Amino acid sequence: MNVIRGMNCFSCLSDHHDQKSGTGSGQCTTTELSKRLPVPSREDERKALLWAAQSGRLAIRQIESAEEANFFKGYGTPKSFTLAQQGMTRRKWADQQKWVVGIVDPDCLYVYKKEADTWRLEQGVAADKLGVKLLPDLPSLAEKDEEIQQRAWWNVYPRSSPDTSGHLGPNGKFILPKPKPYKYNAPKSVSTNFNDPVPRSEIVVTPCRKANIKCFFVERDTARNISDILRQKRRCEQALGLPLPLVVFCRHTGSVEVCYDDELASEHLTIIEDSLDVFASSRRIPSGEIRRRMNLLPMPLQAQALSSGLSIPPDDQPKWQQAIQLVSHPCDDNYRELLALKASGLSIHRCYFHEGNITSLLDMLLTSESLRYTEAHDRVTEFRVDKVAPLLRLLLKSGAIPTALSWSLIRQMGEQNQLLMPPDLFNYMLAAFAPFKFLTLKNLWNIPLTSVTRCSGSIIEFDRICQDFNDQQRQHCLKEELSRNRLLQRPTLDTLQSHLLALFHYGAVPDEEVMDTVKRDLTYFDDNTRLIDNLSVPGFIEWVGDLWMNREAHTLFQNWPAHVEEARQELAKLKQSLDLPVDPFASVTPVLQFMVDAFSKPPVLPDNVGDNEDTIFKVLQHYYRRPGPERVIASLRNSSPDTWKEYHSCSHVLRARNNGLWYMELLEKCKVHSFTPIEKRLLPLAIIYQDAAYKDVDESAVKTKSADYFKRDLAGHYPEKLLNDMALAMVSMKTRAEDKAVQNLSEPVRRYLRVLRFAVHINQIRYSGVRPFFPALAVAPHKVPKAEYLGLPTQLAHDFSSEPDHQTEFQRHLEAAMHGAADLMQLQVANCPSDKRENPYTQVYGLVPDGKKITIQFDRTTKPVEIMDRFINDKVRRKLAREAGIITCSDPDHQNCRADPSKGVTYGIHNSWYDLRQVRVPAEMTRLEKMQYEHDPSLLSPATQQALAEEVQRLKSAGIRMNTGTLTQETLASKRALKVLKDRGIAVVSEKRPYVANDGLPGEWEMLVPIKTAKPVTPI
Repeated sequence: MNVIRGMNCFSCLSDHHDQKSGTGSGQCTTTELSKRLPVPSREDERKALLWAAQSGRLAIRQIESAEEANFFKGYGTPKSFTLAQQGMTRRKWADQQKWVVGIVDPDCLYVYKKEADTWRLEQGVAADKLGVKLLPDLPSLAEKDEEIQQRAWWNVYPRSSPDTSGHLGPNGKFILPKPKPYKYNAPKSVSTNFNDPVPRSEIVVTPCRKANIKCFFVERDTARNISDILRQKRRCEQALGLPLPLVVFCRHTGSVEVCYDDELASEHLTIIEDSLDVFASSRRIPSGEIRRRMNLLPMPLQAQALSSGLSIPPDDQPKWQQAIQLVSHPCDDNYRELLALKASGLSIHRCYFHEGNITSLLDMLLTSESLRYTEAHDRVTEFRVDKVAPLLRLLLKSGAIPTALSWSLIRQMGEQNQLLMPPDLFNYMLAAFAPFKFLTLKNLWNIPLTSVTRCSGSIIEFDRICQDFNDQQRQHCLKEELSRNRLLQRPTLDTLQSHLLALFHYGAVPDEEVMDTVKRDLTYFDDNTRLIDNLSVPGFIEWVGDLWMNREAHTLFQNWPAHVEEARQELAKLKQSLDLPVDPFASVTPVLQFMVDAFSKPPVLPDNVGDNEDTIFKVLQHYYRRPGPERVIASLRNSSPDTWKEYHSCSHVLRARNNGLWYMELLEKCKVHSFTPIEKRLLPLAIIYQDAAYKDVDESAVKTKSADYFKRDLAGHYPEKLLNDMALAMVSMKTRAEDKAVQNLSEPVRRYLRVLRFAVHINQIRYSGVRPFFPALAVAPHKVPKAEYLGLPTQLAHDFSSEPDHQTEFQRHLEAAMHGAADLMQLQVANCPSDKRENPYTQVYGLVPDGKKITIQFDRTTKPVEIMDRFINDKVRRKLAREAGIITCSDPDHQNCRADPSKGVTYGIHNSWYDLRQVRVPAEMTRLEKMQYEHDPSLLSPATQQALAEEVQRLKSAGIRMNTGTLTQETLASKRALKVLKDRGIAVVSEKRPYVANDGLPGEWEMLVPIKTAKPVTPI
């Protein structure tokens, strides 16, 4: 049976491939292609690209240059791409500067699960002879990627488990799973190494014309500038002759964005972004950390924050002009006028864009005063620091920091024909921003080291630099101090003498080698040239010798250590007088206020706000996968952590949500409380929100701030009274249940508080561990306080009993579900205290979960609710499999799991992504029942018990089907294998894939493809 069809069907996996009719899986007919479709609107295009990116239908390719871009203007001959997998840590391309373009719904000629060097096809190598498995179609690749994600991120089975998936061979028999060293290019002889990025898939796409390119693609996993990305994109667009939207993946937040130039570009964005490193260096922030934090924001918000944060609002322009005049021409009244401008609301600490640069009032003051000092004939009497100091103090106390202009001024001190910074102002800069590790002695050449009052900063820096020198470096600096370049700057004899005496103190010696070098250098001058203080060249050489010989007679040489200590005390007094924050990050906050403002923006929630994946993902992304506005500046001290809310991460609040959902079900089941549909939709969101401000504010304020976020974000989506009541319950969580304030709450608020308390506090198991008599609700005298802490109804708690025959229905249901919550925590929590129950969950099932990795991946995944529900359902599946006699198999020889390769059946679970997923969870099984099943199946409804019993019988009879794995063309062409596939409801069809060769001539590749069908299909 021949079926000509495209390869853009992702709706199924290899054991579930749907058969298509007519033209197959969406390949357009000639008539359809000839129709002139309307140009989609921007929002339609955005939605289409988002859908493609999120559903695995976006294929991307690096293109070398404009020369390769010309390829897309040709015949449309096949070209290799890879799928853009959201959340997948793929191996990075060697050259990050190349352009990456994307196409949607690729029609594939060949599909490989990893890089296959498909360029060899042009040399005549057959498509199935490249040394990498040739997959039948894209659904097979989608299945393989899903397998890799499951094994890399969510695996809870032993690492000794066989690492291959097993597969069906051409002889109709199944190959059992087995260890495979170096799988996925692991660097060691182990089964896999999923701590490293996995290889990129490779697909060969046809046709591949310019019209197929739909976007420019970028992954924001590094500290890249938006302006750099846009510059790359525009060069690519120019080469292709196409305007392209930008598709952005961010692995750290799990986000996918589609952006357009006018949403990102601003006139001065490049200069603004480059200035971020200057802000960082001024406060010893690690390089790139400001940009990394900004990259956690949606890209349009980031661009807008940068532009607005460093631009002067039009209404403030007159005030800014006045402030510029005040700092550019200091006089006695300028301080009061600048203080008045600050009082009027002008942010005098701000950096802003002015005349082509990012600058500040501090920059302008330093520049104008350095110019005045440089031009002064008598720098001691003509330059009065008392006019400048009040302005400088005001700016520094207000949080002003130097930008590139000020740093350039400091870095160029000592250079020929550069401005000289007044020593007094240099003292202020050191007091506020030291140490300046980039300084050299050359930067201090024009500052004398004699006056402790005026030059304390220079003395301290001179000492700091020399302390780190070895003998060779000291001798080299002595040569520079006596060099022609130094003398051409016309230093005073007093300044040069102070520098030489200080160097002599640190061990520099004007020995024969030094003086010979100096003499050769000074041959540039004739003997009549007056170098310094009317000294000729010979006179200067003689003066240096005399200074060395008589050095101990000079007070500066004798008292240099005391001189340095006095300078330190002087600078310390100046620093204290400035009253600057002890923490350097505190003083940088005013300058980076635009970051705080951007991180304060509320999340953009979907239209269907409620207890669903879309809403919860947005909330987690906004509050749990990045720092809050109160913490964003302080977070710059260190590199980004794996999780932003340790102990209260995404997995923590998702487990709390699960606790709340089954607890509400229990309260209704036992007729303790009832909840309206709208309450059932909103209470789980309240549980998600209750830790939103954790770590960002003081612990005592967490619930109040989180409640504010809850009300702000959901206003307009839910009734105001309901939001206020749940927010009040959230704030009351820290209040003891017996307090009068809690007793005076309205009945609905107390109900909400009860659910919130239980949902969150049951998670405290992660601190105390699961003790032998867990949950010990009936142990006196602690049962009532424990009940209040967990939000249990007090009267029901009084009736709790440690005797099974005397336990109430509520207690039995509650304790069984709490055991289920403890099981879940053992799988997901890093360094969770050991399970001391008689039958520890992980030991019963032979599991070795990596709690730390699972916690991190919950902070990365794009489907957090789906993954948490999968963990809950997998608990049910394990119990069902165990009841059917199916074990966890970690035996490489598969003796214990009774594997039968001929029948393709095993009675062992080797993994969760294929074997365990075959166990069917009854559709009618409730969340409460899923949590209880492991520990007390008798509590389940008769209908659920019946469905579970039927599934156990099915498993006993059918076992676990072995994985068909990657079906090669040889296997799909085998009659024996076809019979096995037919028994599994899989047909094999022949698919002819047309393409155009490099010479423009048509070609055709025939591929066998597995298709899942409802009715038997006659095999080929």
